[in-house]
Amino acid sequence: MDVSSLFQEKSRSEVAVSATYASITAYIAANQLFSSFLPSTLIRVFELLCLVAIFWFVLQVFLCRENARYRGWPLLLIALLALSCLSIIARGEYEGGIKNMILVKFSYMQIPAYILPFAILVLPNRKYLTAILNVFFFSMLAVIPIWLMQSVNLIQQQDSESIGAYLPFFGTVLILFRRHLSTRRRLVVYAIYFAYFMLMILNARRNMIVSLSLWFGIAYLMGNATKLKTNMRARLLLLFGVVAVAVFVAISWGWLSQTVFQFILDRGTEDTRSGVEALFLADMASSPVSDWVFGRGIDGTYIQMTEDAQTLEVSFDRHLIETGYLYAILKGGLFHLLLYLLFLFTAFIRGISVKKHLLQGLALFLTVYLLEMYMTNWVFFFSVKAVVFWFAVSVCLQYKK
Repeated sequence: MDVSSLFQEKSRSEVAVSATYASITAYIAANQLFSSFLPSTLIRVFELLCLVAIFWFVLQVFLCRENARYRGWPLLLIALLALSCLSIIARGEYEGGIKNMILVKFSYMQIPAYILPFAILVLPNRKYLTAILNVFFFSMLAVIPIWLMQSVNLIQQQDSESIGAYLPFFGTVLILFRRHLSTRRRLVVYAIYFAYFMLMILNARRNMIVSLSLWFGIAYLMGNATKLKTNMRARLLLLFGVVAVAVFVAISWGWLSQTVFQFILDRGTEDTRSGVEALFLADMASSPVSDWVFGRGIDGTYIQMTEDAQTLEVSFDRHLIETGYLYAILKGGLFHLLLYLLFLFTAFIRGISVKKHLLQGLALFLTVYLLEMYMTNWVFFFSVKAVVFWFAVSVCLQYKK
């Protein structure tokens, strides 16, 4: 085989992998990037073009014969997940013609959410790690114009958590792999990540505060594991930093509790979840066993009275539940949820068993998703959190000793 042609083929594959992730991010961020100056119809056309681009670039990876290859247990899990996702999609309501398909079925909660795992799993993520991290970095930068355009809604708004389409969440991976970044890029990642963390504190988003803290702790410890083992100075600096923060909080608590932390202290014991979960479980209690095992499909609902804020229309069928575990059961049953957990635990075992701190860090990242899937349902949507989840899973599964 000609060496130059082989180089070109590999180079084309790397471009296709980067373009796939860029298209995924463009789809996720399109609405928030363009909603202030483009009509919704044009935005939806752009989103559909992104989905077509994802399919096209994944196809290019296959044509280059660079797609990830799985065997044994991981391959079985992928096949079972494909069957589960097809089952969920097939049990949908597809009335209303093409317009309904475009406006509803190709939203981030519907068909694309069940395609995303396979678009990522088939990519040679471990091989082109540096290229993917570059896409994550520039995707994270896209949050800056979104924050500027929606600056008046950043503080103490109901949907403030999702402003920026969760793009700062790419920082969880970038901080872990920060040695792959230049010093300037590291500073930018830290700045955006901590700005997002402070916004979550000011908006009392308890789930994000916990998740961002855990992921940063894992990234820092695993990124400095060798240094902390062998360098007493590094351990002392870490200890000093923790003590300094604790002392500052203790001394300034009176001021902090009346300013920065006032909103979160007011909401600290507020229960906004158990009532919804009780309604879901009460509805499912009278359902056939098949609903528990295989779910109610992509349009599955449970009984809860909701009122549209704009039309004031009252509905008793709710498609959404904020608890991720229950959302997975609603759509695909315990079978679908179990597959996610099996992917998580399989990737964790493989990653943690490798004597490489970065792989172990990704494996530990996945354990935080056990908490994340209770606090939110974004892991089961076409979202940044889902992208990071399947990226971490694929890297751990693709690693060969």
